Amino acid sequence: MNTQSDKHEIFAGFKKEGTIDAKLLVGAAFKDDGLAYYKIRLMMFPGYTYYLVKNRDSTDRYTVYSRTKTENNQTKFLNPVGSAVLDSKLQSYLEVKFPLLRASMFMSLYPVKQN
Repeated sequence: MNTQSDKHEIFAGFKKEGTIDAKLLVGAAFKDDGLAYYKIRLMMFPGYTYYLVKNRDSTDRYTVYSRTKTENNQTKFLNPVGSAVLDSKLQSYLEVKFPLLRASMFMSLYPVKQN
């Protein structure tokens, strides 16, 4: 990953009264300087990168893609595999859903320091 990137931890757990209960670290999302999307890495799928992209006409909805294609210096995102939403009750997390896994994960909105 680029050294000029923010790292956001991703947890599995359960929503409970505006917080995440039984948090388990399952991956991380990286936001490189100058890019409009996050690169997601999940520990259970090492070697695979997913892309979290904000939906065009939305302030609180995102789509997760499994592939990108670059043509003429433009990145296109392919193969949607999940979605994410900012929940007003979870002020510190973005809820990321993968329907195939029937799972929700929670990405911290605040970056952590990288070693």
